Amino acid sequence: MIDRIYYEFSGHPGLTCWFGEVLTEKYNSEKRAPITLKNFEIAFAASLFALPNNTILNIISKAKVSPYRNVLLELFQTDKKVPFTYDDFFLNYLYTNGVIDIDKEDLLSYYARFPSPFVQKRLFNYFSRDLFRDLGRLTEPFEKIDHIINDSGIHIKSLMQLYERYLAKNKDWLLKDAPTRKDLRIFEAVYHFNLYMFLHNFLSPYKAQIWPEFPTGNGKIDMIIKYGNQIYGIELKSFTSERAYNEAISQSVQYALQLQVKSIALAFFVDTIDDENRQKYEKTHEYNATGIVVETMFISCGNPYQ
Repeated sequence: MIDRIYYEFSGHPGLTCWFGEVLTEKYNSEKRAPITLKNFEIAFAASLFALPNNTILNIISKAKVSPYRNVLLELFQTDKKVPFTYDDFFLNYLYTNGVIDIDKEDLLSYYARFPSPFVQKRLFNYFSRDLFRDLGRLTEPFEKIDHIINDSGIHIKSLMQLYERYLAKNKDWLLKDAPTRKDLRIFEAVYHFNLYMFLHNFLSPYKAQIWPEFPTGNGKIDMIIKYGNQIYGIELKSFTSERAYNEAISQSVQYALQLQVKSIALAFFVDTIDDENRQKYEKTHEYNATGIVVETMFISCGNPYQ
């Protein structure tokens, strides 16, 4: 419990004390009973979605306006870290207002990062709903989906294929006003926000829970789905090279061990992919030493420009 609280809030005094009050007073009916992780989950969900907090409201107010919004969207990218320098006015402003923090590497290199997983989740939730409040129709009225989700569980690859078809069909209006980088490419994070909202809206009627996880405080993101008694992990990446592809598979094995699951999905966003490369790279990788299975899959975004 203590480790989880420190992990989520990174020791931030104001947020930690606020959540401590939420946990022990507002969402704790049995004052004499030990506080359990179930109590934590209930209080944490309320903190993420239902309770106001002046610190978070102030962070969002700074993060949502231009030009600072684009800096935050860049920070959500998965392929590289954002170097930090105090002389960068935008990074300086976000840092002094508590929106970002500084990460050191080898005592020589400095990078921007989110100050805590909780802050990162609140920002992710805000941008997801701000950009994709309306998703339109997710499936056709008579489309068969029992191969995707049924009483036995969820078939993640089929679910990702459904999303890929949805994105291809609706991207013209869905991404019409999506924020872009200076090179006019849509920010990578925009696709992650859209995928999250799609999965949330699609799975909610089945009483499945979905939430984003950010293990490093940088752009690395995973989607966790809980359905019945099963946990599904989906690690998200952008495909950049075969070397990065192999590194991502190794990272996924470690993350599966951390989640204590036997299989994990590794989904790569890519502009386009032909049948030959899809056949080459979409594989099921089995690791006998650990018993972990990593299933790789690709989501074609189409034209990355507006």
